[in-house]
Amino acid sequence: MFPTWLTEEYIQIALRGYYKDTQLCVLKVWAKPATEKGENYVGVMTRIYVDFELADGGLQKKSFILKQGVPPDAPQADLFAEYDVYNRELEMYDVVLPKMSAILREANFNEKLMADAIVVDRKRTIMILEDLAPLHYTNADRVKQLDIVHTKLVLDMLAKFHAAAIILDQREPQLLRRNYNSHFFSREKKGYEEVFVGLFKAFIRYVKNQPILWDRYGKKLEHTISHLMEYAAKSVDVTEKDFQTLIHGDCWTTNVMYQYDDEGNPTTVLPIDFQFSSWTHPTVDLHYFFSTSLKTDVKERESELVQYHFYSLKRTLEALSYKGYIPSLFEYQLQFERRRFLSVVIANVFQPIMVYEGCEDPEFVNLYQDTPQGIRFQDSMYESKEIQRRIEEILPILDSKGFLDAH
Repeated sequence: MFPTWLTEEYIQIALRGYYKDTQLCVLKVWAKPATEKGENYVGVMTRIYVDFELADGGLQKKSFILKQGVPPDAPQADLFAEYDVYNRELEMYDVVLPKMSAILREANFNEKLMADAIVVDRKRTIMILEDLAPLHYTNADRVKQLDIVHTKLVLDMLAKFHAAAIILDQREPQLLRRNYNSHFFSREKKGYEEVFVGLFKAFIRYVKNQPILWDRYGKKLEHTISHLMEYAAKSVDVTEKDFQTLIHGDCWTTNVMYQYDDEGNPTTVLPIDFQFSSWTHPTVDLHYFFSTSLKTDVKERESELVQYHFYSLKRTLEALSYKGYIPSLFEYQLQFERRRFLSVVIANVFQPIMVYEGCEDPEFVNLYQDTPQGIRFQDSMYESKEIQRRIEEILPILDSKGFLDAH
């Protein structure tokens, strides 16, 4: 349903500005939901269809995406307000991404880094964005996950994103560090602690029903849950000696969109959803992406993928005439490994949601609250044979690296 303020006149004024046509006339507007229930917990997406006439008499039929926050009475509304996710994304589309795109164009990197913003309305906390579907952008299958070709396209995109942010930080010191210093695991914020601890309890509940896994890892997991947020925060911490940039912050299958050639091969990738962009180490994006989105045979090539991203990032920085510090590949791999605890959280807690195919109600509160309905949903996440196989695979690795021990 349209908000009452979203009139034909409002849209007409916006389109006149976007198309630089003061005579543009909106003829008809209608809308329908752009996402299904459970596909987007952070906001409400509406696809707006507009028929309009240009000054030269040309008729246009276009669609756009209206992006709003969740209703004030939604259970997650206070959580997202605490992390200021909506104002952060408005600033990304209004200020940061256009500056980063301009930086990349200086070195003839002309791929789109963002959907065009038709309107960024800070008063109403909404955006109207170009609809990427008519440009033939689409999501890959979140359940089947990504092969090596899809994966490397994302790593190249992230390298350009990270490089452009590094250059922007040099040109406008404190813009990014000041406004993007909070993340899921910020110590001064508490909202996501309930979410992650609730999800980790569900993970422990599954492991408890696997006698061999429980005998080996049960005590360590019970110790870990009491330190979960601090260990994760340490993984995101950076010091002046660390390589630092703005990260996407929520880079997984559903938050990247691909274009394909006539043979079905992906040719281009575009990131979307920047509510959790933050200033930290670039490998935080890699851990999140690897732990949520890759096919098993691709994730097994993790060190190679870190190397691939590193060289892509280095080439992009060199093309942008960056003269600052770039770590060696050896140092970069070590910096990636020091953030391995993120895999404990993300792979075991987030991924089961991201590939969920069950029938339980995917309301946000059911992800982590211990109500009967919530527990049914959480337990059903671990019925997936693929998730069970991945848990059996990742727990010995994390344990052998010491990430289940006190640290």
